[in-house]
Amino acid sequence: MDRLVDRLTASERSLLGTWVKIPSLETVELLGHAGFDFIVVDMEHAPHSLDVAYRLVFAAQAAGMAALVRLPDHNGATIQPLLDGGADGLLVPRVTSLAIAEEVTRKMVFSPKGERGLGTTSRAGCWGLGDMDDYIERGDKQCLRMVQLEDWQALEAAADFADLEHVSGIFIGHGDLFLSSGKPPNDPAVKALTAQVLAATKEAEIFSGVAAASAAQAREYVDMGFSLVMVSNDTTLFGRAAVEAVKATLEG
Repeated sequence: MDRLVDRLTASERSLLGTWVKIPSLETVELLGHAGFDFIVVDMEHAPHSLDVAYRLVFAAQAAGMAALVRLPDHNGATIQPLLDGGADGLLVPRVTSLAIAEEVTRKMVFSPKGERGLGTTSRAGCWGLGDMDDYIERGDKQCLRMVQLEDWQALEAAADFADLEHVSGIFIGHGDLFLSSGKPPNDPAVKALTAQVLAATKEAEIFSGVAAASAAQAREYVDMGFSLVMVSNDTTLFGRAAVEAVKATLEG
């Protein structure tokens, strides 16, 4: 299967994904059967251990999807093992400055340009059976290094983040933006800012990402031309389906 960066480059449409919070191989497989292009294993807002995240990445890729992981923070302690585990890329939450973005993305790039260590005997290196040059090239060129901008000031500076050497994608965090600004995603000012960020990524020729609570909202982002569009999450999808089944049975 092509890696996520290759699929993004070749695709004529947005790729569709969802958050994974349930530590279950079966639900990940179901998401693949449902037709999602990728998942994001959420280590920030779900209690996934490193071992669980590794297995969910494996399950997603086995089901034909790409697998990103949202880090628990921007400190970077889990970067090496997650990339060694074969994740297609990493999403870094709560990036508030260019210095943080530069520091954390350097950890995703092999030396001498970055700080990632060699791990050819890992899953990413085919357990030592792969070609080292290919392993290094894939690690640098096909790893999606996406920073999540979640406050107004950072999002207004999206063009500066997009110009950083090792940043290959910007993800808009509308949830925390709402907490700090009081403005929901459908607010005209937020819509204008969203379009501004998207334009900055296109100008810099990097990827863009955004999450939506509903399919209708996700469709708007698809039509805008975001690279990665996420809709809902596994817990909400399951929970709402369960509620509807109970209602349909008991209420007719």
